[in-house]
Amino acid sequence: MVEIESPVNKYIDTYISNYVKPFRNFIPSKYIINIDGLAGFVTIDDHDVSFLLYRLQTLGFDVTISKGQDTIDEIQVEYTIKENEKSELFEYRIENLISTIYLSSKTGISIVGVLVMQIISRIICKFKTIYKAIIIDLDDTVWKGTLAEDGIEGIKQNLHSNDAIPFITFMRFIRVMAKELGLYVAICSRNDNEKVLSAIGNLNENEFPLKGQIDCIVANYNDKSKNIKAIAKQLSILTDACVFVDDNQLVRDEVRQNLPEVFVPEWDDHEELMTLLVTCCVFDRFELSLKSRNRKRLYAILQQEREKNYLPQLFVKISNDINNVEAIRLYAKSNQFKFTDKKEFYNGCKSLVFEIYRDNGENLGICSAVTYMENEKNVYILNWAISCRYFEIGLEEYILLYIIALSDKRAITFTFNNTGYNGKTVSLIEKYKNNFIKNQDGNLILLTNVKSISDIRLNTNLKEYCNK
Repeated sequence: MVEIESPVNKYIDTYISNYVKPFRNFIPSKYIINIDGLAGFVTIDDHDVSFLLYRLQTLGFDVTISKGQDTIDEIQVEYTIKENEKSELFEYRIENLISTIYLSSKTGISIVGVLVMQIISRIICKFKTIYKAIIIDLDDTVWKGTLAEDGIEGIKQNLHSNDAIPFITFMRFIRVMAKELGLYVAICSRNDNEKVLSAIGNLNENEFPLKGQIDCIVANYNDKSKNIKAIAKQLSILTDACVFVDDNQLVRDEVRQNLPEVFVPEWDDHEELMTLLVTCCVFDRFELSLKSRNRKRLYAILQQEREKNYLPQLFVKISNDINNVEAIRLYAKSNQFKFTDKKEFYNGCKSLVFEIYRDNGENLGICSAVTYMENEKNVYILNWAISCRYFEIGLEEYILLYIIALSDKRAITFTFNNTGYNGKTVSLIEKYKNNFIKNQDGNLILLTNVKSISDIRLNTNLKEYCNK
């Protein structure tokens, strides 16, 4: 007899498989965690907590729940990263007990189980943002009906009916995350592209709450997996940073088959879908920040600059990064463009951070970091990373030229290893394959002859930022 999976296991399994496990693909360090004060609230028959702790342990989160007082509002959490024996203590505050009870009632997971999932998520999202984009279908996913059959007037009529309530609620849910967390929103629809653009253009924000929040639209009759790849490329993110939502089971299966790294939620109605996304913490963030809120706006600005000029003329400010603070932060979050995953910061190493500015003086944020050591004869680049928002605007070339100038005719060596994720770095090396040669240690030496410098300079319009 085949055992039917309970709703509880569905949520826990999704949380483990699509949130905790993907984190492990990027950060393998073992975590020893003690959660103080909750053990007294775990009932003898709470098998879900035992199951959750077991699954977490198999993925390197060794969680102990200790007994505390009879009343809790703040949970003391201490965790140690086994790799470097670094420990940290924080307080997890139960901000809204009724919301936690509601989530427990919707999922069947005990309150303690929900709190443990949220506490582990707080640790995870401090080190890595797993999902950066939600890619959604249109027909019967964000609106009721099909555009090809019902037309825009039929879709509009449906959006004004009682049947539209779950669709509108879902769109508002996504809209808030897009605005407050900087979550990218993309449309992936099996429809005619012009009809989709026209339909969205004809809907107002009350009818279509995602109005003004969509970063990318791909509408055609290709397989959805192929279109998801195109969307990820346009957003300059990896496909494993994408959540794909579609009402069609066959489409969901096709994407899972061809892009297993994409999170494809299993759902029957919008309420279940939103509960799944919240319970599984997939869009959790460590903090609410203005930087996150500005992410989509900065993306739109850079897209506009690219449209005006293939190589936009922006400005770069270079600063010393005292104690390597910003460099460490960027190396932890970057994947597509990072020269190495090595975490050593040697005595005497220096870091530089690069910030992008528009010609009106607006700061678009830190875009890159370089860490290096130097002596009389050599410059050793220990690591170099670029934030995904700033790919292919000439920044890579600008920084290469800066490194060449910094070297002042000394030899330049880059520490490099192919992580399997840093495809943008590999592409840069391939682009300038006549400029990079491998030494016997497998690292890269940058050639700085007149022709190589000239080739690099042709591919950037970025200029040095000067305070006005």
